[in-house]
Amino acid sequence: MGLPASVFASGPAANRLAATVAAVVLLASASALAACGARPVSPSDCHPTSPTRTGSLFTLRADPPESSIRAVLPGPAPPAAGQRYAVRWLVDARKAASELKVQAAREGTRQVYRESVPASGVSGQLAEFPSDLVFPAPGCWDADVFTGTAQGSLTFRVA
Repeated sequence: MGLPASVFASGPAANRLAATVAAVVLLASASALAACGARPVSPSDCHPTSPTRTGSLFTLRADPPESSIRAVLPGPAPPAAGQRYAVRWLVDARKAASELKVQAAREGTRQVYRESVPASGVSGQLAEFPSDLVFPAPGCWDADVFTGTAQGSLTFRVA
């Protein structure tokens, strides 16, 4: 069953409509191509998860707070690209599994960094996961961290 001929417009109005539709399609295609070539977010433009200092320890708390995931950092300096960054992950042992996974995406790119970390044991009510993260490039890295039923997100500024 085809459409009746009266559905198709002709004349100057139809030509303007066709030109407008073509322009919108061309603009959308150009925008999509530009997004594919998006530039990475500069470390200086990054909004990382803010560390908290408790005594001599610097920690990050994953969002949402009820995830119970915390990262104990090696100090106040951010990680450097290509360099080992020792992070000790602490998670409520009732929520943790035997392995913790980190999956981070570099903002403005399709670059992904993944790390799996086995648990080193339980201390009180906290499962511990020592890790050596090595981010491959500078920028802003949005990380999802999960183990068992605990899931959280945080952002690292990598120099």
